[in-house]
Amino acid sequence: MARIDEFLKKAIPTHQKKASAHLGDRTTYAGASDIAGCSRKAVLGKLSPAEHTIKQMLIFDRGHAAQAMFRDYFLAGGANFEEEVEIAHPLYDIICHIDFLFRGKKRLHVVEMKSTDGIPDEPYGSWVDQLHVQMGLLRLQEGSEIEIGGSILAVDLNKGVYKEFNSYVPHPAVFAPLVEKGKHILSALRGECKPKTCPSILCGFCSWRTGCPAHVALEIPEEVTDRIAEYECLDRQKKDLEKRLDPMKIELIEFFGGSFQGVTEDGIAVATTQVAASEYADSKKVKKEHPFVFEACKKTKAAYTKLEVKRLPPAQLAKAA
Repeated sequence: MARIDEFLKKAIPTHQKKASAHLGDRTTYAGASDIAGCSRKAVLGKLSPAEHTIKQMLIFDRGHAAQAMFRDYFLAGGANFEEEVEIAHPLYDIICHIDFLFRGKKRLHVVEMKSTDGIPDEPYGSWVDQLHVQMGLLRLQEGSEIEIGGSILAVDLNKGVYKEFNSYVPHPAVFAPLVEKGKHILSALRGECKPKTCPSILCGFCSWRTGCPAHVALEIPEEVTDRIAEYECLDRQKKDLEKRLDPMKIELIEFFGGSFQGVTEDGIAVATTQVAASEYADSKKVKKEHPFVFEACKKTKAAYTKLEVKRLPPAQLAKAA
C-alpha cells in the first residue's frame, strides 16, 4: 500500500496537468472563470501559481470525472455536441472553453458543468457570469442570426443528484462589463494596476486570502448574506425541533422500556437498548489536586473556529447600525 501511495503522489499531478493541457498557458489570457471570480485571485494565481495538494487535485479531478460521465450520457442519447470548445475575443486576450456546445439547425446551446458538494437552490453569481462570458464570446463569433442559449448543469456525485439551471441567453448589458473586467485582469497582469478584489462565498477556498484588502474591512457580499440568513433560519428550526423532540423521546422510552424492537404499520422501525454506565475523570479536580498526573495524561484538543449566528432584536439591531 505504501508503494501505491508513493506512485499516486506522482501520477495524480501528472494526470492533472494532462487534464488541463487544453487550456494552454493561462498566464497569457483572461479566461471565463477568471472574469467570473475575483480579479485579485486570478492575477495572483497566474503570476505566482499555488502548489495544490493531492486532496485539492482529487477535487479538481472530480469535475473532470463528472464531465466525462455526462459526455457518455449525451453520446448514448444521440446528442449532437462538441466538447471543450475554445472561443477567443477578436480584440482582447479573453478566451473561454465551453464544456459542452450543443448544435441544432439554427440554435446553439452552451452548457457549463459544475461539480459540487450540495446543489444550491439558485446558481452562484460567479457561475452565471462565467456562462455569460461564454455566450457573449459565442455571439461575437457566430453573429446575430444564430439563436444562442445556455444553462448550468450542477452535479453532486456524492449524493448522485444533478440540477439544470436553464433559460439563459446572451445579453450585451451583462457581457460588456465582464469584458471590461477581463481587460482589467490583463492590465493587472502587465503591472499597470493593482487587481480589484471581489469577496464571495468562495473566499474560504482562496490561496491568497491572507493579506487580502477586502477582508480588512469586510463588506459582506449579498450571496454570503443570503447564506447567513439561511443558516440562521435552519439553526432556529433545529432548536425548535429539539425542544419538541426531547419530551417525545422521553415518552417513547417510558412506553417501550429499555429493551424493545418493532416496526409500525407504516414501516417505521423502533428500538430501545440499554446503554451501560460509563466512568470519566473530573479533569478540573485532577488538574488541581494531581497536576503532575494531569500533565502526564492530558491530550490536546485541536483548536477550531466557533460560528455564532443569531437574529438581533430591533433595539440591538438599531444600536449596532
